[in-house]
Amino acid sequence: MTRIGRVCGLETEYGVTSVYISSDSGSPEARSEARSESRSEARAGNRSEAHAEEPPLSVEEAVKEIFASTERAVRVPHGFLSNGARLYIDIGAHPEYAGPECLDLEDVVAQDLAGDAIIQDLVDIANAKLLNRGMRIHALKTNADSWGNSFGCHENYQYGANTPISIPSFVSFLAARQILCGSGCIDEDGRYCFSARARYITETASADPTHHKAFINTKEEPHADASLWRRLHVTCADSAMLPVTVALRTFLADRFLSLLEGSAAGDFIVLDDPVAAVKIWNYEPNARMRGQRGEAAVEVSCPELMRQSLDLFPADDDEFGLRDVAERGLAALSEGNLAAVSSELDWSLKYQLISHVAAGETDFGGARARRADLVFHDLSKQYGLRERLLTSGNVKSMVDGSTISLAKTVPPANTRAALRGKVVEACDLAGRRASIGWAYVRLDQPPSPQIDLLNPLESESAEVTQLLEKIENLPNVQNK
Repeated sequence: MTRIGRVCGLETEYGVTSVYISSDSGSPEARSEARSESRSEARAGNRSEAHAEEPPLSVEEAVKEIFASTERAVRVPHGFLSNGARLYIDIGAHPEYAGPECLDLEDVVAQDLAGDAIIQDLVDIANAKLLNRGMRIHALKTNADSWGNSFGCHENYQYGANTPISIPSFVSFLAARQILCGSGCIDEDGRYCFSARARYITETASADPTHHKAFINTKEEPHADASLWRRLHVTCADSAMLPVTVALRTFLADRFLSLLEGSAAGDFIVLDDPVAAVKIWNYEPNARMRGQRGEAAVEVSCPELMRQSLDLFPADDDEFGLRDVAERGLAALSEGNLAAVSSELDWSLKYQLISHVAAGETDFGGARARRADLVFHDLSKQYGLRERLLTSGNVKSMVDGSTISLAKTVPPANTRAALRGKVVEACDLAGRRASIGWAYVRLDQPPSPQIDLLNPLESESAEVTQLLEKIENLPNVQNK
């Protein structure tokens, strides 16, 4: 296992759309139709004249169908699962999977992919019921829609309450990481850019991530003992389809935070305007942006700023070769060879895919390119691309299928997620109600004292052990 320097958890919001299907759902026509639809195309429609242009289900109706099979949520009202994660419907009718606390990089990747699998399992159940109604739902791990809504991945990094962190240095680092770890995107004018969410960032920091799209959320919610811990809530990241992109994004942030914890702020470049930088670098990563390094004024490109950080990382602290991936990704950005890291980084693979599909077209604004962009984000094994690319070896995997399957039900063993998950599982088996939070558990049926879980690193608790014994000895009851 590759240990990271702090507890980390990822939150992913998903887009949802619905499509009409023919009576022969396995026909090439049906497959083509499914691939042509997405949440971001829902307003324009792309269906045959036999059907109305609007999707058969509104987004809200589609999400309701997806969550119709989660009867277990009656017992755990906040949607916590036996793997320690939380599954719920977020603002804007987005299904959201908030992964459990992780201390190992493999767990971060496995839990991210487990979230995708859990969402798709629910979609498959819903689609089996919708088949006789001639419609199908698609879940998309995308980052924006045509209504102007931006969603994607939020990251949570725990650090000591008394540890100084230079937010300007970290935000400047995030501006460069946004490009290297972006998902790739076609803008309204048919131009290719590296990050879908970079276009929506308007603030360096904000306490209101719903209304202000910032690099970080500054609202104080440690979900732990506030005298010991802080939670750095990064709200700018693109959701990633490729396992290596997920791993690299976390690896870079964790290692850079370790540098900040042990270094003076003057050791790092601080951009004068990170918001302007990320928007310019999104199209031209080699553009030089103004900043400061200590007392000296500097001009720096996206690859240069990121390389400055990589050069300070410990050379022997890289079991998966992620530093090498970053170096090759930065070289691809510097040289304009955008397909050079297509087996590892989302933006590179998507560029290669769209370039092939749009061959002969003047830009990427055509229907074929935009459909390929959307198929890239489809979680479905049948209609999406990721599963086939992983199976064929064209995309590198960080964890195998059995590890992902296990992560759907089993929490990481070395954080408090293990305690939370055990209580959820015990209540499920006993048919008992419980109130569960990130930092507490409480059996409600029968009423029992709350147990606080204020240390994210705590994976054993005598109180939780006693509670589990109590639940095991309760008679199973049928929830109404």
